Amino acid sequence: MLLSQTAHYALRAVYYLIANDNIKWHLTKDIAKSTKIPAPYLARILSNLAKNGILLSRTGMGGGFSINEKSIGVSLYEIINQFDNLENINDCVFGFGECCNDGKCILHDRWIDAKEQLVDAFKNITLGELKKTGRYLDWAKVKI
Repeated sequence: MLLSQTAHYALRAVYYLIANDNIKWHLTKDIAKSTKIPAPYLARILSNLAKNGILLSRTGMGGGFSINEKSIGVSLYEIINQFDNLENINDCVFGFGECCNDGKCILHDRWIDAKEQLVDAFKNITLGELKKTGRYLDWAKVKI
């Protein structure tokens, strides 16, 4: 509801790369298989992240994608915002296109507060913090 599929995939791919940084270069097909992201779609996402300096990319033998160590201070917000403009998300909980202040529903104020808290969390969690958690995620449990 809040994030697009592309933003979800970007976060999933970045987490995978952070959690598996013992291997320097990862092929798109391997990331796609592990994270259950369609490879052609993932390739565009990874290319975008590399173009914006979040990832490093290398072509040819021994190439692939890797986390750019210089981007360890980048927040999840900065990654998501490359695909979704979080400041302009105005979804209605009931699916009426947009939330609005005129004739607002009973959930409006709580929903606005919840969205602001989530955006704040994205702004305050960095790639470095993801790396520190060192948590293994069971990608087999990811919903397709």
